[in-house]
Amino acid sequence: MGLSPALPGSSRSRAARPATPRASAHLLLGAIAPMLLTGCIRGFTRAETGAAYNLAARDGHSGQVFSVDTAIGVDAKTVKWIDGGPLPFAVHTSGTAILAPDRKVFGWGTGLAYYGSPRPISGYLLGGTSLHFDEINGKFSFGNVSPYGEVGILTSVPARHRPEGNGLILSLGLQGATYFNYLVKGNEVDGFLLVKLGVGWEVN
Repeated sequence: MGLSPALPGSSRSRAARPATPRASAHLLLGAIAPMLLTGCIRGFTRAETGAAYNLAARDGHSGQVFSVDTAIGVDAKTVKWIDGGPLPFAVHTSGTAILAPDRKVFGWGTGLAYYGSPRPISGYLLGGTSLHFDEINGKFSFGNVSPYGEVGILTSVPARHRPEGNGLILSLGLQGATYFNYLVKGNEVDGFLLVKLGVGWEVN
């Protein structure tokens, strides 16, 4: 006797269906989730505020700065550095807003971070480029591949002065940023010095 055709909703019918995008997403999440849950991620996220100084001393172009950033690396259980500790390098991404009377900057930066474990204090270095949209003297502009670099210190709260663990961190950073402005003559290149205080959360 020949095989009967599969009825809709039967196990044979379901087995014959190709994988849907939703099913593929579930499979991908299932593959990534164990890696995240095993604690292989090391890094920090923080919010910062401070002052932005226009290096050309243009009137109305210095003001406040607000930023959020994240550094994502791997912990010592996954990859060890030459001293046996965690790899000090991480991928860095940030969002920054400079708000001055005659200058507004909204930028997204990507780059690399180099930092040690703040037990109780450590230095850090950031470097990369940014894509930004600007309002300069009432005119719209934008730019990309605008370099930035930052040096600063991280410290953990006293209760966290131990080799491992997740928790609160504080930071003080000094950043230099160059902005290439494509649409505003006379302001094609601008430089800023940013002084920022931050609070964040560290993961090991």
